[in-house]
Parts: sequence; C-alpha cells; structure tokens
Amino acid sequence: MSYSSGVTLSIKKISSTLSLSSWVTLGVVLSVLITTVSVLILVDQFTRSYARREAEARLNQLAWQMQDALDRSMAERYIDVKILAQRPSVREAKDPARMRAVFNELQKNVPNYAWIGFATPDGNVFAAANGMLENQSVAQRPWFQQSQKEFFVGDYHPAVLLEKKLPVMNDPWRFVDIATPIMSLDGQFQGVLGVHLSWNWARDLAKKLLNPANDRYDVEIMIVREDGTVLLGPKELEEKKISSDSFKASLRLPSGSLREVSETGEPYLTGFARTGLNSEYTEMKWTVLVRQPEQVAMSGFKELERQVLFVGCLVGLALMLLAFFLTRRLVSPMNALSAALERRATGAQDVHIPIVSTYYEIQLLSSTLAAMVQREENYLREVRSLNEGLEQRVEDRTSRLHETAIALQQSLDNQRENQIKLEESENELRAILENAHDAFIAIDEDGMVVEWNRQAEQLLGWSRKEAYGHELAEMIVPPEQREMHRRGMKHFLSTGEGVVINNRIEINALRRDGKELPVEMTVGYVQRRTGHLFIAFLHDITDRQAFRHSLQEMALTDILTGLPNRRAFTQKLPEAMARAIREPQQMGLLFMDIDGFKGVNDKYGHEAGDELLVQFAERLIDSVREVDTVARLAGDEFTVILERLHTIADATGVAEKILLTMRRPFILKAATVNVSTSIGVAIYEPNQHTTQDSLVAHADKAMYAAKKAGKNRVEWSTEENTA
Repeated sequence: MSYSSGVTLSIKKISSTLSLSSWVTLGVVLSVLITTVSVLILVDQFTRSYARREAEARLNQLAWQMQDALDRSMAERYIDVKILAQRPSVREAKDPARMRAVFNELQKNVPNYAWIGFATPDGNVFAAANGMLENQSVAQRPWFQQSQKEFFVGDYHPAVLLEKKLPVMNDPWRFVDIATPIMSLDGQFQGVLGVHLSWNWARDLAKKLLNPANDRYDVEIMIVREDGTVLLGPKELEEKKISSDSFKASLRLPSGSLREVSETGEPYLTGFARTGLNSEYTEMKWTVLVRQPEQVAMSGFKELERQVLFVGCLVGLALMLLAFFLTRRLVSPMNALSAALERRATGAQDVHIPIVSTYYEIQLLSSTLAAMVQREENYLREVRSLNEGLEQRVEDRTSRLHETAIALQQSLDNQRENQIKLEESENELRAILENAHDAFIAIDEDGMVVEWNRQAEQLLGWSRKEAYGHELAEMIVPPEQREMHRRGMKHFLSTGEGVVINNRIEINALRRDGKELPVEMTVGYVQRRTGHLFIAFLHDITDRQAFRHSLQEMALTDILTGLPNRRAFTQKLPEAMARAIREPQQMGLLFMDIDGFKGVNDKYGHEAGDELLVQFAERLIDSVREVDTVARLAGDEFTVILERLHTIADATGVAEKILLTMRRPFILKAATVNVSTSIGVAIYEPNQHTTQDSLVAHADKAMYAAKKAGKNRVEWSTEENTA
C-alpha cells in the first residue's frame, strides 16, 4: 500500500505542471511571433529608407530640370542678343526707325523682353522698342557701363527707369539685363545694345515645371541668389534672405538632396541644383531649390507600412494556428501514453500501456514503457511473495524507474523541439534565398550545381530541376572561358587562393538561349566536413553597361553633324595606322575646310553656318566608302581617313570626287550659297616610321598650300609644303 501511495503522489505533482503539448505549442508560437515581428521591423526599415531615397531623387530631378530649363533659356537669350547685334541696321546705327522696327519684331516674338534699346557712346538712348526711353540717358546704368567692351549679363534687380512706364502688374517689375557692345564693319565702337529680360520669364519656366509636378507631388520651387536672396518662390519669402541647409549645400555641390527643417519648424525633403556652372555667363549662378513636406513625400510609405503590418499580422496568425494544430497532432500519442501511465499509477491495474506506432521515437518509448510496466508487474508479484521488509526496496526501485521514464520523455521532447527549430531555420533561409532580387547559385568542389533560386531561373533561363546536378561551367560560362574557370577552381582548392573569391567582378554569363548577359558576380565559399561549398550572387547589369556605352558614344560624337569628333579622331587614326602595318596597305589622310565659310556665317548668321556644316558633312559621307572614317575636328575643319589604298591614285580619286560634290550649290533656309573646299592629302606608308601627329601636320600643311594656290583644289604633302 505504501508503494501505490507514493506513485500516486508523484503523478499528482507532475500533473500540476504544464503538459508537453502546452510547452511545445508555447515555444513554437513564441518562435513564430519573434520571427514575424523581426521580419516586419526589417521590412519597415528597408521600405522607409527606400521611400526617402526615392523622394529625394525625385526632388533632385525636378531641381535639375528647372536648372536645365533656366540655363537653356538663358542660352537662347544669349543667342538672340548676339544675332540681334549682327543685324546690319543695328551695326550701322544710323536709322532709328529701322532699328526700332527690328526691336519691335524681336519683342513681339519674345514678350518677356520688357525693353530693347540702343544707346550711343555718350549714354543716350538712340532707338528702342516702341520708342520707350528714347533720347533719355542711361549712362549711369550698370549694364551700359559694363558692356562697352564685352558682352554683359546682369543679375536680378528692380526696375529703375522703366517702373513708371511699363504696365502695372500684380508683381513688381524685376529684370535680368543683357547687353553687348556694337561695332561697325570697320571696327568702330557704335554704342551698346541692351535688353531687359522680365523676371516673368523665370516665373513662366517655373509654372511649366511646377504645374505637372505640383499636381503629383505638392512641391515648391525657389530660385535663390548667391547671397541667399529668394528671387522666386513663396510670396512671403521673395526678396528675403534664407540660410537653409539645402542652400548651403548648393554652394558646395552642383546638385543633390537632403532633409531639412523649414523656418516654421516643418520637416521638408529638398532637392537642389546650381545654374550657370557650364555656361558662358558664369555671373548668373543661382540655386534652384525644390522642396516638399516630408509628410507628403512619405505618404506612400505610410500606406505601404500599414499594408505590410496588416499582411504580417495575418501571416503570423496563420503560422501560429498552423503550429498549434501541428503540435497537437504530434503530441497526441504522448498524451495517450501519459494518460495510460497516470491511470495505472492511480491503481487501475487493468489499464494496458498502448503501443503507439505514429513515429519511431514514440513507438520506442511506448514499447519500452510497456515492457517496463510488465517487468514492474512481475516485480510486484515477486514482492508480494516476499516479506514485508522488502517492500521499501521495491518502492525505491520503482521510483527510480519512474524517474528514468520521465528523464527519457524530457530528452525526447528536447530532441523534437531542436529538430523543429532546425527545420524552421532551414525553411526561413530557403525562403530568403528563393525570393532574393539577385540570382543565387551554389556549387560543390566538382563544379556541380546544388542550389539554384527562382531569380537564377528568370535570369539564366534554366529551371532549378534542369540545373541541379549539372556542371555550372557547361551551363552559364561562355565556351572560351570554361577552361580558365576550371583551372581557377583547381588552383583555389589546392592553394586556398582565388581571384574571384570574396570579390565583386563584372563578367558575361551565358543564358540557356545562347545569348550572353553582362552580370555583376560576387563569389564566396563555406568550408564543410565534406569539402567546400561555393556560393555566388549574380546581378544583371545590362542597363548599367548600356548607360556607360551611351556616355562614351556622346563623348566621341560631334553634336551638330553627328560625325566623330576630335577625340574620336585621335582614337581612330592610330588604329587605322596599325591596320595598315598589319595588312600591309597604304593609308591616306585628307584634311580640309570650307572655302568661304566665314562669309556665309557673317552674312547669314550662325544658324546658316551650322546648316552649311551639316550639309557639307552629309555630302562628305556620301563621297567616301563605308570603311573610311569622316570626322569634324573643329569649326569648318574636317578629316577623312582612307584605308586599304591600292595606289596613291585611289586617294586622288576620292579627293577629286569630294571637290566635285562640294561645287554644287548649298540650299540653306536663308539663301542658296556656292562654296568650295581646299583639301590637303598625306599618305602613310607602312614601312615608314611616321607618327600620328606628324601625319596630321603634313595633311594640314598641304591643305594650307591648297588655299595659297587659289583654293578649291587638292594639294599633296611634299617637302616644300611641310617645311
């Protein structure tokens, strides 16, 4: 009786604690909860940072667009004044009526020119648009004083003489002055041509940019002078000085964006850009600020944050419910076994220990406990046949067996919990790699693929099933690089050193369809018991390379004619000389300019000169072969590289063809003109040690010899004309 009482008491004490299913469920739920919260925090931080960067980039782009619009518009005004100064009626400065008609025409085409006028050397206005300020003195005005010798652009300033003569507007009249000296045909100073550009010009540019931007982004645009004065912006800030962080940053950097706090304490995201950095009028250096309340800029992120939180909570709740039901499913056999043990421990000797075969561990435990119970019953029968003095010994032994069973059960519980955690960690890692933005590939020491995520499938065209177990080199390494790849693997395995390990490199990867794809690759390795595991992340850089190539193409192309420029010519000439040595064949260089180009430029203006250059380039391209290279060096100077010449007569034929083509009239918008060209020819012999500079100098001197000989002809490089 004492033995049964002891067992009963022990079972009651154990039953007062939490059950196995409760502990496992609690552990799994906590794990899921911690994981879900951690992921939500990481996603929140990432999206917040990404949203701010995107907003700052958008504002920086708007600032740059406004800066670019100001620079381009001021360049157009610069060209207007230059062209106006070349008009014969203005240069003669004799007939005020003709000059006034020219000024009125320009003011009609460009309404933002509030005043256009010409002042004689003594400072009196000789002629002006609509006769405004005629016969009045402007000798003390800065634009007149500072433009008597060179082109002048004045900064933003209030109206002085014109305030009462111009129509009344909601905003006070403000101007930017543009002035240039006027010289007669014989070089005598005639006076000063002045233009007052209304500040409404800048307001119109801002409205064009601000209207679509404000509808989408609720932004403010400000133009700030170098001394901090707001020239354009909110009414309460105009013509007042500011010292914001974005303005200070614009004095150091050409463009950028940052977060700052306004005068009222409201946080803003501000993009800035600097005007006048690359223009001919460097005095006009203004700062363009485009700012947006941070709350508006980050509104999209707030909505995304709420959606992520909602979805995360739903996923976490689903995972917790799934963990709860799976745990109940796994521990139900243990509960049945424990219930049978408890009933037997309370004295119900007719209860049998069930043999549970759900999984191996519980089967082993149940069969072991059943055997132990059977042995216990045998012991009890033996004890009853012994004297009462042995009862205490039986009770002690039974107690130890019970403790052993509990210890075994706890050990199995710990093993199951560790196994569940391991499986969860493995699933989490696989999910991260599977949803990574970059392609993830893992290979063993033999180069065989052992891991291949979804992004790798999309990037390279091979499914994970197709890639698994195949050699990586045969799948994505171009054929000409496969042997080098295998040697690099062997070298690393034998020495532990590798060029690509732990480095970020750019290579071409081979897709399944046979096309090569530029990627940025990062390779690492993990030391395992069975050898090395190599892991690689691949990122598509097609757009990055295309952008890089477009920049190089722009740097090597003449903007006006589309021909290779001087920089491209200096690259192509040595390459052609090297090919002439390898083949070997003669190579010719033609150096030419346009006879009479300056006269066309002076008579009809720069636009006609540019149109003539474009047509000249087109005819030049049509006159040579596709293997030849046509380039524009500067102004009206052009060169032609003639490759694979069989005889010197080939070069003569091309030059004569060019002369004949250029003698035809050029039909321009302003007039039809007749010009010609003078051509200098230099021949490069592969067996001669002639440098690139020497060859160009010979062709250049031959061209000047053609000009001295009467123009419209071809001259060859000889000892007389190269001396």
